[in-house]
Amino acid sequence: MNVQQHARIARIKQFSRYLYVCLTWMRYFLLLIWPVLVIFVLVSTRGQFTFLDGISISAADVTVWQRIGAAVFLSVFLFLTLQLCFHFRELIRYFSKGDIFNKEAIYRARKALRYGLWLYGFYIGAALLEWAYTFENSASVDVNVNLDFILVLMFFGLMYILLWALEIGCDLNEESELTI
Repeated sequence: MNVQQHARIARIKQFSRYLYVCLTWMRYFLLLIWPVLVIFVLVSTRGQFTFLDGISISAADVTVWQRIGAAVFLSVFLFLTLQLCFHFRELIRYFSKGDIFNKEAIYRARKALRYGLWLYGFYIGAALLEWAYTFENSASVDVNVNLDFILVLMFFGLMYILLWALEIGCDLNEESELTI
């Protein structure tokens, strides 16, 4: 292996360590903010609740059941985000050690991708619920065509290609170990 490649691998390991630390702090922040946000949603009487498309409801006008629903929604969203963060963080830990072509790294990549898909599905469900709420409480409803799903499909397609590359690398790594 040439010296240039060693330096590149060292930079990837170093960047992965920084990313691992950032994801660790992000996880701690989410764990800390979760109960604060849920308590705020349940007991706040000031301010406004603002939803995806900018629909705002005064906090004083929100019923108890709506507050409970918002707290459950927020909790599910934060749970999925924490799981995504955890599995991605564990995957990055393997990158920082330079040991990425193993079964555990592939498992973490697959789980992170799955939680990312669940999180996006949850977002789509929330957008549909918001649209239904707007439809129920308004005389007219605007139907906007949003092409973000094309970017999401490209992103998850790219992530699956990277996952397959990890799996192929793991298989090649196992074959080379058996050959030696």
